Amino acid sequence: MELLDLGVGELVYAAFVMFAASVVRGYSGFGFSAVLVAGLAFVIDPVEAVSLAIGMEVLASVVQGSSVWTDIDWQKLWVLLVAAVIGNPVGVLLLTTVDADPLRVATFVILSILSVALLIGGTTDAVTATPMLFFGVGVVAGVVNGATAMSGLVLVLMMTALSIAPAEMRGTLVAYFFASDIVVMGLLLWRGELDDVYAWRTLLSIPVMVLGVMIGSRAFRGASVESFRRTTLMLLLAISVVGLVRLLLS
Repeated sequence: MELLDLGVGELVYAAFVMFAASVVRGYSGFGFSAVLVAGLAFVIDPVEAVSLAIGMEVLASVVQGSSVWTDIDWQKLWVLLVAAVIGNPVGVLLLTTVDADPLRVATFVILSILSVALLIGGTTDAVTATPMLFFGVGVVAGVVNGATAMSGLVLVLMMTALSIAPAEMRGTLVAYFFASDIVVMGLLLWRGELDDVYAWRTLLSIPVMVLGVMIGSRAFRGASVESFRRTTLMLLLAISVVGLVRLLLS
């Protein structure tokens, strides 16, 4: 379609990728951008895929808002957001002084190793999830975000390792991504990066996204704590491995 700058076959494929990413988001609260950008990079420019993912992340958070509102740990959320404000500039400094690809490779390798370790060895119940611990991890996540835009994966690993309750983890992540992506959306609008093609792609993606999020959310309600933890770690491992392979082959 001319309005979307996509052929019919590409449009069908893009809709499938959007649906799959939305199901993942509805179930776990994360992984939407990673799945969407990796999939859409085959049919649209990666930069355009990232912009679309950020906008759809905000809309997905709105769709999930009412269902996760009571599950959000507001203290943890504010600690993570304040920590991100501190960590992000450090990450951006690294990005401007060091090649970003080795940083991404290192992040994916570390996440893969730790995910496998948690799948095999279990969680760290002996460690208390204190505000100071969350602040420290939030700063690290902020640095990673500024340098590689992968803070979500770090937070997911940390919350899983600390045995954060699935509903609390999912709700807090949804709120965190909403707050951080709103800021990025504002910057994109300010820079004039969002054109008519972007607007049409977003508009036509909404029904697909809503359906996927609803299906994923229903699957979450039927999941046990252990199955959610295991699925989350396997998803995190899959995203890390795919990202690593793409970087090494590019």
